[in-house]
Amino acid sequence: MSKPKHERALADHEAQAILSNVRTSPRKLNLVAAMIRNLPAQRAIATLTFSKRRIAHQVRKTLESAIANAENNHQLDVDRLIVTRAEVGRSIVMRRFHARGRGRSARIEKWFSHMKIVVAEKQDEVADDVIEASAIPTPARQTPAADHAGTDTALAVPETEGTAAEVAEQAMSADAAEVADHAAAAEPHATMTETTDDHAHTDTTLAVPQTEGTEAEAAEQAMSADAAEAADQAAEGEHHTPPDHSGQGTTEGAT
Repeated sequence: MSKPKHERALADHEAQAILSNVRTSPRKLNLVAAMIRNLPAQRAIATLTFSKRRIAHQVRKTLESAIANAENNHQLDVDRLIVTRAEVGRSIVMRRFHARGRGRSARIEKWFSHMKIVVAEKQDEVADDVIEASAIPTPARQTPAADHAGTDTALAVPETEGTAAEVAEQAMSADAAEVADHAAAAEPHATMTETTDDHAHTDTTLAVPQTEGTEAEAAEQAMSADAAEAADQAAEGEHHTPPDHSGQGTTEGAT
């Protein structure tokens, strides 16, 4: 009996290529592998093409082999491939020696390495938290009125805790503002100045707001005006004495 078929270790959207026994140390090969990790396949090829490291040419050939495997063997989209893994491992080490002074020898180690490149097709990202459509409240649509100038557009608010109280509070504040506007319109405006025919003796009375002590001050001003007027009349009577036409003054002077 034959052995059972080995299951594929990679996912359906992945493909790989392996480079074995390449003549370089794992430390040097890992520097090149770090240049192409998590890069798009085409960009990684361009990076390796213009790299100055000696081993970059063989790494580029391995990457191209992985892309070909993905396209031909697994029917993946080449334009969506990404270098997901670039693993480097140690292979055999050849030990040599060369002569040194005073009959001694020194060891030389020639390192070999393995490399595996895995490319994968980029998958569409799906959000982890999926919100059901039924759980989202839909806003109510309102028909516009004919008169757009006086239309109060009301926004639909989803029914949540405390919404009814907020609506009632807004309605009360709107009513209070309307009552205040009507009261302000009903109050009499400031009294206009009364004018007489004789503009020289016009007494302009200004409207004073009704506050505490206003009536007493108005009475005091009126009394002071009457007193001043009486004093003026008395002064005019003293300076202008009427002449005596009876003739008595002339007789006394003659005698």
